[in-house]
Amino acid sequence: MLGLLKKSAAPKGRIGVAFAGDQIALAVVRREGGVAVLDRCEILSFNPNGGPESIAAAFRGANLPRLPVSTVLRPDDYQLAMIEAPDVPPAELRAAMRWRLKDAIDFRVEDAVIDVFDVPAQNRGGQGRMMYAVAARRTSVERHAAALVTVPTFDVVDVPELCLRNLAAMLPAAASGVALLHLGETAATIVLVRGSMFYFARQMDLQATLRIASGSDFTGRLDAGSVVLELQRSLDYYERHFDQPPITRISVSPTSARASDLAVDLSRETGLEVSTLELGAIVKCATTFEAEAQSTCLLAVGAALRDEQRSL
Repeated sequence: MLGLLKKSAAPKGRIGVAFAGDQIALAVVRREGGVAVLDRCEILSFNPNGGPESIAAAFRGANLPRLPVSTVLRPDDYQLAMIEAPDVPPAELRAAMRWRLKDAIDFRVEDAVIDVFDVPAQNRGGQGRMMYAVAARRTSVERHAAALVTVPTFDVVDVPELCLRNLAAMLPAAASGVALLHLGETAATIVLVRGSMFYFARQMDLQATLRIASGSDFTGRLDAGSVVLELQRSLDYYERHFDQPPITRISVSPTSARASDLAVDLSRETGLEVSTLELGAIVKCATTFEAEAQSTCLLAVGAALRDEQRSL
C-alpha cells in the first residue's frame, strides 16, 4: 500500500508490526509449503520519545529474522472511500483518484498519500467500475516510515481493513463468504470477504452501543441491536450490489470476554452462525501464545499474512 512496496521475489514470510503508545505488537509469519505458520506473536516495549533508535533497539533485542516488514496505520491516520474509478490508464489512476476524493475526506487532499484497490464488479446498471481509495495523512505515513527507517526490510504501510481481509480469508467459512467484525476500543470494523476477495468494509462507532447498567455506570457490554443494524446494512449491500448469496457466518475479533458476549447476543438476534476468531483456526501456531498477545497482535498478524508482491 501507499507506494512503499517494491517488486521482489516471493518472500518466505513476513513480519507485521502495529504501534500503540509505548508498545509494538509484533507477528512473524513463515510460509511453509503453502501453509502460514505463526512463529512469533508478542509485544515489544520501546520509548516513544526515543525516536527511531529506540524502535531499532527493540527490534535488535527481539532478534528478528530478515523478512519483509509491514506496519499498520491507526484509524485516525487515514480514510477509506469507495469511488467510481476514472477512465484513465493504470499509471494515472492514483493521480486521477486524488481529485475525486476531494469531497469524500475531511482533510486536504493535497496532504494525502493515495492508494487504491479493486473490488469485484457490482451489479448496478449504468455505473462504472468501483474501487476503494485509501487517503492517508501524509504526516502519518511519514511518521511510520521514520519510525522504521533503521529497519532495512521495511517495505509496506498497510491499512487495518486489508489486514482484516487477510485474517478473514483464512477462516474455513471464507469459501462461502464471511463477515469479520473487529472490535476496537471505541470503534468497530466490519469486513466482508468471499474466498480471498475483499468486497466491503464499514466502520461503526461503539461509543453509543454501550449498555448502561444504572445512571452513568457502563456495563461495558455492547448493545447487540445497534451492532445488528450496521451488520445488516453491510450484508444487504453485499447481496444487492454484488449479486452474491447471503453471508450466514460472522466472526468477532479479537477474542475477549466482550467479543464472546457479543457473539452470543448476535447469534440470538440474527439466527446466524456467530463465533469468535481464534488464531489457531486460521494459521498453524508454532507454539502456544498468551491470550493477551493474540488479542493485541491480531492486526499485526493480518499484516504479516499479506502475500501481494506489488503495490495495487
